[in-house]
Amino acid sequence: MSRRACPSSAPGGLGERLWSGPAITVIGIDAPSVDHAASAVVPYARAKLNLRFHPEQDPREARDLLVTHLESLRPFGIPLTVTPGDTGPGFEPATDGPAYRAARTALREGWGSEAAFVASGGSIPLVNGLAKAVPDAEVLLFGAQDGMCNLHAPNERVLFSELRSAVIAEAAFLREYAKTYGDTATHADSSGARHE
Repeated sequence: MSRRACPSSAPGGLGERLWSGPAITVIGIDAPSVDHAASAVVPYARAKLNLRFHPEQDPREARDLLVTHLESLRPFGIPLTVTPGDTGPGFEPATDGPAYRAARTALREGWGSEAAFVASGGSIPLVNGLAKAVPDAEVLLFGAQDGMCNLHAPNERVLFSELRSAVIAEAAFLREYAKTYGDTATHADSSGARHE
């Protein structure tokens, strides 16, 4: 069967559905495996969902609306029990400051081409904590990791060429940002005198 024979029922373009638009994803499901399946009615099924919402939407409101919707469904007359999980606010950074300019230069050096901005869903509570603690700070996360770190999945791996590019980009970012920041920051010399 070709990919064209499997149309998507989701609205919007592929990029929006994958990276930036609201989405519900089934990230886990409990059901009998094929090896242990029997010709019998299964008394229960369980699934875990991930909800991605707009960065400016209240996270509890989004979660509660999903819970209310799911509880209103009664497939084949069977009630659903919904157990809400933890939630946290979204984050949308300003991308026009000196750290982002330094990052664009560094990423170009590391990968040999211009970087593209892609909004992506994810939950890193540290980001919101940093943004609240220092509202004017730029929040930029990127770094090198080896193929065994399993940051996102137990079988995640990183190609050596990607690791190399990430290390080069990270070093270039520190150099570029230090140059930019050093031009405007107040700093102390070895005698302790402060300079503009």
